[in-house]
Amino acid sequence: MKNKLLSGTFWMMLGSILSRILGIIYLIPWLMMIGSPSDQNAAQAIFNAAYTPYALFLSLGVAGFPTAIARQVAEYNGQNRFKDSVHVFKYGMLFMLFTGSLCGLLLYIFAPMIAQRSAVVSTEVATTAIRVMVPTLIILPPMSMIRGFYQGNSDMQPMGVSQLWEQLIRVLFILGATYWIMLVQHGSYIKAVNYSTFATFIGALASYIYLIAYSRKRMGHYRELYHESVPVHDMHVFTIFKNIFKEALPFIFVGSAITIYQFIDQLTFKDIMVELTGLDALQAQDLYTYFSANPSKITTVVISLTIAISESSLPLLATLAKRNGKRQIGKTIAQNIELMLLTLLPSSLLLAVLSWEVNGVFFPFSRLGANLLAYALVTSIALALFTDFFTIVQSLGKHRLAVRYLTLGIILKLALQVPLTYLFGAYGALSATTVSFLLISLGVYGQIKKHYLVRGQMKNVKFIIVINLLVALMAYLTNKLISLVYLPQNKLTAFLYAAVFGGVFVLLYIALLNKSGIFKEVFGFKVKLAVKGKH
Repeated sequence: MKNKLLSGTFWMMLGSILSRILGIIYLIPWLMMIGSPSDQNAAQAIFNAAYTPYALFLSLGVAGFPTAIARQVAEYNGQNRFKDSVHVFKYGMLFMLFTGSLCGLLLYIFAPMIAQRSAVVSTEVATTAIRVMVPTLIILPPMSMIRGFYQGNSDMQPMGVSQLWEQLIRVLFILGATYWIMLVQHGSYIKAVNYSTFATFIGALASYIYLIAYSRKRMGHYRELYHESVPVHDMHVFTIFKNIFKEALPFIFVGSAITIYQFIDQLTFKDIMVELTGLDALQAQDLYTYFSANPSKITTVVISLTIAISESSLPLLATLAKRNGKRQIGKTIAQNIELMLLTLLPSSLLLAVLSWEVNGVFFPFSRLGANLLAYALVTSIALALFTDFFTIVQSLGKHRLAVRYLTLGIILKLALQVPLTYLFGAYGALSATTVSFLLISLGVYGQIKKHYLVRGQMKNVKFIIVINLLVALMAYLTNKLISLVYLPQNKLTAFLYAAVFGGVFVLLYIALLNKSGIFKEVFGFKVKLAVKGKH
């Protein structure tokens, strides 16, 4: 069981993390080609104004269905009903083509209204950037269904590698198109942004090619499962879609949660700051870039650590829930949370300590931008906890619980948004999100603990938290002392400083985990560290 979870985690982390790392590394040359700091901030705001509604519509059309397929396929395979898995998959593909086309049409229609409320100066420019994303919305849902089918078969490799391949081609297209427009044609950064948003379509096509090639490689194995399967159950098409909807709708809602919160910020922030505090539209656009558009590129990588772990455990938890193996469920949940915290906490806290350097490497140097990035990184812990805990309860079939708590969370976000943003500006918008996610995550964890965990299964968690807080405090104080005499002022020195400083404290973190025995408890082996005087 542990080997399956770790293997699945590896492939999910390969795709999710590396693709997201590519998704932020390209920003360095991309923004340099865009031009001045003001143009860079504007480009980021326009790109984010297009990408957030695209991601929301994509979530509405995609998020729940592949996960529902993964869960159903895992259950059918556990009953030797692989033919039923294939049957459901075929109809699901047709349905996803329909939902993708519908979502694309809706995004095209509502683009002007979304652009008007977004924190950008030009509504016309933002409208065009949003509409450029429509073709991708049409072709991505069927592809995500293919990934869900593999996930349900506990085969995480195609999901992880296809994500990486998709992102690589997308990034290459963005950089190539931007180089041609800005440095060869000496064109407008607005045109470069439009081509950069269209790159999602090129990346999706590349992912399709990989998945088709992989399916040919695995065809022999699936033919064997198909021949060994019991006959297809007599299920009407209506029954198939009813089952898919029953599984998918809660996943759609919960899977869209973080994007829904970001969309709330996009639609409300400019109005609050301009109408209530007196900022002009350009100031609001820059502030939105600092607290949302820029940090989201970094925090997405941190949260992807959690997504990689939580999604890879979904088929295992679904199977265990079917067998009513309560104690084994508790052990799997405990390992899930331990792995999540081991990667989440050092990633978010160390990057927050290095916020000046990290912000300067990817974006123009700015003290306000660095402070907002640090705050966003710390608050991303709440988003990651939400992702993990809600995935766990949904994997166990507790959809109503997840939907109920998330509904309360969105209501709380809306209630806090105006007063906190008015009082604290960008920090207030981030705080409204954090408070909401943290409260509902703790509520769901309470339900998990009550029904599935037994005494002793979470014994390592408190030690993991203490070790992370100790390392973060030492890193913060050390960085503060160094900043009194030296502060990086260009991208190269900022990168080198962050790499060396971060590397030292990561090694310290691993040493403390090793010394405390946590590393061996979680991973099953101990790291061999060279110690002076021992051979």
